[in-house]
Amino acid sequence: MSIAPSKSVLPKSIDARKLVQREQLLDGVLPLESLPRVSSAVESVHGQISAELQFERDLQGHQTVSGKVQLAVDLLCQRCLAPVHEQIEARFSWGIVWTEEQGKALPKDLDPVIQDGDELDLHQILEDEILLNLPMVAYHQEECVSKESFHFGGEVAEADEQQANPFKVLEQLKGSSGKP
Repeated sequence: MSIAPSKSVLPKSIDARKLVQREQLLDGVLPLESLPRVSSAVESVHGQISAELQFERDLQGHQTVSGKVQLAVDLLCQRCLAPVHEQIEARFSWGIVWTEEQGKALPKDLDPVIQDGDELDLHQILEDEILLNLPMVAYHQEECVSKESFHFGGEVAEADEQQANPFKVLEQLKGSSGKP
């Protein structure tokens, strides 16, 4: 049995132009400490956050990055409030641009990523991809809360009828004032 070599940590800042020129492949892990928004959005992260990015030019000459980021997380079930395990795999295709106008000119299958200056914050952009791929609402696939726990309809109406009407007191006071 052989142990797979551990992946290296992806750099926080990169120069996308140079990586595209070299048609570089980056394959590594992201430290959870560099992803504070992911940490606050999930209950916990299991194992490593791995990412794979391929830098290249497409047929139209656009500088592109395609790849994926994978992680396993626990989210809060919205039915029973217990942790629910989710496997997240975010696939992406970016077009590297330097202005918003260039981003608008990209083909629809490329998401624009604006590189300000010489460096691009890779961890922040990958964190955005993770957040976009988290489920809107997390819940267990199996029944985690019995259907008997949910009440609606007639039972609530009966309880409302049994409560004293607050205006009855005013009506009694008005009637006892002695005016006909």
